Amino acid sequence: MRNIFRQVKTISTMVYSLIQGRRYLKPYTPQTLDYCESVGEAKQLDLYLPLTATDQPLPVIVWFHGGAWKMGNRASIERVVAEQLARGFAVASVSYTLSDRAQWPVQCFEAKAALRYLRAHAIELGIDPNKIIAGGMSAGAHMACMLGVTAEHPVLNGGLGEHLEQSTAVQGVLALYPPTDFLSISKDFDGLLDYYAEDSPVTQLLGETIEAAPHKSDLASPLKLLQDSASNPACPPSLLLHGKADPIVPVAQSELMHEALQALGLESELVLVDGCTHGDYRFNLDEPTERIHRFLDRLL
Repeated sequence: MRNIFRQVKTISTMVYSLIQGRRYLKPYTPQTLDYCESVGEAKQLDLYLPLTATDQPLPVIVWFHGGAWKMGNRASIERVVAEQLARGFAVASVSYTLSDRAQWPVQCFEAKAALRYLRAHAIELGIDPNKIIAGGMSAGAHMACMLGVTAEHPVLNGGLGEHLEQSTAVQGVLALYPPTDFLSISKDFDGLLDYYAEDSPVTQLLGETIEAAPHKSDLASPLKLLQDSASNPACPPSLLLHGKADPIVPVAQSELMHEALQALGLESELVLVDGCTHGDYRFNLDEPTERIHRFLDRLL
């Protein structure tokens, strides 16, 4: 009964948060762009621009939606991210193949292709190719962290799209409650998700359980990839936000990533919010919003 109540509360909070974002975006009409072919279809992104035109290239937040890699779509954008349009940012919300159709690292290949596409077309789109911030929530935050630690990765860069000469580096990472190291999550985690189960979202993403395929888990864990490159660490400034009452992604996932980044001399900020659950609308209010604004402003 306790878990049923937690599920209902968490889902209700997430839905309310998503409604806030969609309501804010109503005045904006995005440009929908095909950024590559993958899994037999065109993959698309929506590019939102500020309502007030400018002749200056815009910094852009490349956003990845949540949904446990198996659901959701690019229309789901956190309100605090959508609000950056009024602060002079562009927002590119990216579709990626869900785990019922393809397994990792296809999703990473697609994220890289989206970055290369935006850089190749930066002039015509009015965006600054040197001011790209990867952002996301939950599964999308995992994608953003992956982009932060795998610039020009020999395996994870993939070969999708028509612009392989373009860089896949990002200049910042904005991650709301990201999973960062699957195998570090305790089997005793008292949450709503069993990361080791045969039917868990992570198993569906990888095609095998993390215990059966630890090498696959490590290739999809930003923290492990960061540690593997410790002799030559690379990651742009990162802002991690996590609710202390998150029942889906343990708060330790952000704490471990933050500590590892700092230990390697890389810039990282961590914002832990008392009482906040997964997908909580309160990340769009007060201190979390102020910290996001300050972080983005400092990057520029």
